Amino acid sequence: MSQSSGNAVQLIDSAELANRWKVPESWIRNHTRSRTPKDERIPCIRLGRYVRFEWGSPRLMEWLSANRQ
Repeated sequence: MSQSSGNAVQLIDSAELANRWKVPESWIRNHTRSRTPKDERIPCIRLGRYVRFEWGSPRLMEWLSANRQ
């Protein structure tokens, strides 16, 4: 877990993000791939072959708000 400006930001994997958003993990993975249009890609951190998401970060929450239907 990392900290940013006093706000706790958790690094989570695609399975955890899928669980929290109640969507299939495959949907999360598909929305992080380079072939997905940039404006539809979920913001993530790539650590080699591992993909992590910053739970609680403004960037992730902004993406969710912008892509909510």
